[in-house]
This record gives sequence, structure tokens and C-alpha cells, in this order.
Amino acid sequence: MTEPEKIVAKGIVPPTFLQEETLCDFLVSSTRKKVWAIELELLLELDRVCKKHGLRYFLMCGTLLGAVRHKGFIPWDDDADVAMPRDDYEKLLQLQDEFEQPVFLQTPYTDSGFAVSHTCLRNSNTSAISPIIKYQKMNHGIFIDIFPLDHFVEEGAHERYAQINQLNIENGTYMRLTNPELNEKNKQRVAAYHRDHIKDYQEIQRIASMFNSQKTDKLAIMTYTADPLEINIWDAADFEGSVDLEFEGHKFPAPAGYKHILSNMYGDYMAFPPPEKRGQEHSHYTLEPDVPYKEFLGM
Repeated sequence: MTEPEKIVAKGIVPPTFLQEETLCDFLVSSTRKKVWAIELELLLELDRVCKKHGLRYFLMCGTLLGAVRHKGFIPWDDDADVAMPRDDYEKLLQLQDEFEQPVFLQTPYTDSGFAVSHTCLRNSNTSAISPIIKYQKMNHGIFIDIFPLDHFVEEGAHERYAQINQLNIENGTYMRLTNPELNEKNKQRVAAYHRDHIKDYQEIQRIASMFNSQKTDKLAIMTYTADPLEINIWDAADFEGSVDLEFEGHKFPAPAGYKHILSNMYGDYMAFPPPEKRGQEHSHYTLEPDVPYKEFLGM
């Protein structure tokens, strides 16, 4: 029995959930529906562990938008994001044994081949393959992203963000070391790499969390640097409480100030993007919800 079939058998989603469907004039394939089922179960597992240990977390980014606008996944989206206040996030990292296989809490400490500055919760019996790092000996299962929320001070923020970005680039190089199919630019990166990815990861966390002894007016996700800094800064007051929002037939916590957060991130967040901009966010991944990554990659 495949993982999506198991999820149906558990009653997490109905059997019809996995069928191809047109939503908001967008064709959602059966494969994408299966990916959603995997990610939904991962969200429920995170929710279970967080509730058990009294940890706060919030739906964020496109997942928060999906909960508000679609009561579930955005039809042209294929990932899930949550954020946790730093104290709760650090406690979660000590609870990897609370997750039973095939669910795996992935950090550079639990998976030596992984050098990403935030945490992933993965299903080890599935595949989410990025060509640039597919040779890396690490867990490549379908995942949800878990980001730490840190207190934010404007002074010097862009310099700190640039430091973190450079360290993220270095750790991205570490994850390319095993790839024999690199282009010339990446070959040069790999040839020049002589670093300790764990120390770089620790430095990222130190810089990102350096103001957490203060009660600032802003919170930010500083560890993820693929977007402009301004996109990931929010009013701390918006996170002072939570509200439960429906998401694919289940309830998950969202920041109490989610309307303000979404307005800041997306403007008129209830409006759909133009068709040509739908579904391009993670198109570089090969997603196989029915196939374990070890089988897919021949590991």
C-alpha cells in the first residue's frame, strides 16, 4: 500500500480526494492531490506533537493564504509552510523521537547530508527530488517547511541578512559536493569549498536569533534568504494569539492577525494571480508520492 492509500485508509482524506480535479479553473492532477495528502498528514503529525508538548506554531505564507482563500491548498501550489516562535522551534528540534517512521524531522543534526537553515518534516516513503542535490546522501522525501520566527531589529538588518545569505550559499555548495553533473559555475563553487557546514548552520541561527532577549515590535524569518528581507518581516502583535482555520477538512492554528499579515505579503490576497504565474514555485522538484526516495534514486 502506498503512502497516499494509507492516508485514505486512516480517514485523513476521503478516497475522492486523490482524484484529478479542476479547481479555480486550474487542473489539479492526481499526483498533486497525492502530494497534498502527504503534506496534510505531515501537518497533522506536527500538530499532534506540538499540542502534546504545548508548542506554538502557525500556518504561514502560501499555506496560510490557502487556508483563508481556499480552505486548503492553493490549487497551483504544492508545498506547505509553518512558522514557530524561536523558543518553541528549538524545543521541537529536541523531539525528533516523537515522530515515528516514515515521518522524519530533518535538521543538519539528524541528517548529516542536509545543510538547510530551517527544518523539514518529511515522509521517507515518498520522493521530492531536486536535480542539483539528488546525489546527496540525505532524506529526499516529500516535506513541509518549518521556519523559526525571531525578534527583529531594523538597524543593521540588511547586513545580517547578507551574512546569512552567504552562509546559505556555502551550505548549498556543501549539498552539491556529491553531484557529478555540475555546470562550470557549480564546479568552481565545489572546488573552492573548504568549510564546516554545521558551524555555518550554527552561525546562521546565532545571527537570526541575536535579538530574542528583547521584546521587539517586529518578528521575522531571517534564516530563509531566497526572498527579499522585507517580505518576511511582520508585526509581533499579529502573532500574540492564534485562531483555528479550516484546511482540507482539518483545523490548524493561524496567527490572530492573519489578515494584516496576508495584506502585507500579497496585497489583495483574495485575488487570484494571472494564469501564467500559477504553479511555477517548485517546478524544479520531481515529486513522486507513491515511490520511496531510496527506490527512486537507487540508494
